[in-house]
Amino acid sequence: MDFEKNSQILKALGHPIRLKMAVMLIEDECCVTDVTNALDISQSTSSQHLGILKNAGVVSPQKYGTKTCYVVNNEAVKKIILLLLEENR
Repeated sequence: MDFEKNSQILKALGHPIRLKMAVMLIEDECCVTDVTNALDISQSTSSQHLGILKNAGVVSPQKYGTKTCYVVNNEAVKKIILLLLEENR
């Protein structure tokens, strides 16, 4: 087990805004503007949190011309989020 990597993932998911973003991005690819509008936060805040998620390996960017969208690309993260969602039903 890579404890350092897993710790970074859990740390990234430990912030409520980033956890909300991960839940959004597990189901559908979203762009910064979509995340900003859905969570009612500033674009700079969205970009900063998405950068943290990207650096932790939680999400990956998908480029479409000048537009960058994000999606959860980590299967372990998907399992963690689905478990959390199931526990909160």
